[in-house]
Amino acid sequence: MANALFKPQFLLVCGLSAALVSCSGEGQGSSGPTRFVSIQPIQVCDDLGMFCADLATFEAATRKIWAQANLDVSFLAPNRLNASRFLTIDNQDEFAELSFAGGAGAFGRNPLSTRTSGPISMWFVESIFPYEGFDTLGLGWIDQNGVLIDDDILTFNNGVGRLDTVAHEIGHNLGLTHEGFGAGGANNLMTDGGFRNSPSTLDDITPDGARLDQLTNRQIDEARSSGFARTSPSPAADSTPRELPTTLPPLAEATPDALPWVAPPKVTPVTDLALLPEAAFVAAQAPQPIPNGPAMTLLTAGLLAGYLRWQPRRR
Repeated sequence: MANALFKPQFLLVCGLSAALVSCSGEGQGSSGPTRFVSIQPIQVCDDLGMFCADLATFEAATRKIWAQANLDVSFLAPNRLNASRFLTIDNQDEFAELSFAGGAGAFGRNPLSTRTSGPISMWFVESIFPYEGFDTLGLGWIDQNGVLIDDDILTFNNGVGRLDTVAHEIGHNLGLTHEGFGAGGANNLMTDGGFRNSPSTLDDITPDGARLDQLTNRQIDEARSSGFARTSPSPAADSTPRELPTTLPPLAEATPDALPWVAPPKVTPVTDLALLPEAAFVAAQAPQPIPNGPAMTLLTAGLLAGYLRWQPRRR
């Protein structure tokens, strides 16, 4: 077997599969200190708060997957967003509005979240891009804050659920893509969902069993260097955002579950978004009294009575 390692056929296969992370690209885990990533789940409901998308964090699988990078992923207490129009995300602009528009804490976001640091905002909705002709189970900005999860991940694989979608989308926010840093192999976490082997149980996740959802050393280094990976367990730590252009990303050339940040030719400042109200936030105003209202009413009644008495009767 040792001699087989030097055969040209083996070297050729290994070389071709290096980009697919199936020969020697598997990460061996990080030797650095533990870093911390917080997730702010946001359950989207209708305007009345009666019908809500299901929360499907798959926390145990997510934590196990990112443990290979020595990243401690924790989920904060869920927030709830009562806004029927966001139960179905029809386009990228709606996702951008949820992620970037408004002030701190808008749309259920954690007040400590910024575009490049703090808890990662994760909205659970009923449907993502339903008219695109494919099932979009998750959507995440690359290297910026914001994740969408379709609650259909609960019915995936005959009800087992897509255990690694949440971890995959977190990876996008941490700066990882479908092809970069050694992704592309069927057992790599960041490979597109249509080509990735998904675990059926926790025992399938690396370093156990089928060793699925692997991360390469390059992916681990990139994720650990993200502004979302803190040196302290406190979500308030390391919350200084990096400078980024305040423009919406373009709609063109977006992959199904990862939206790259590329400045469009004509930029639209986030502050200029025309927000549709989630509820009637305008303070109710007291009715304005009509000047001399009662006196005018009596005068009008008197004039009307006199006019009617003056009218000649028809025979």
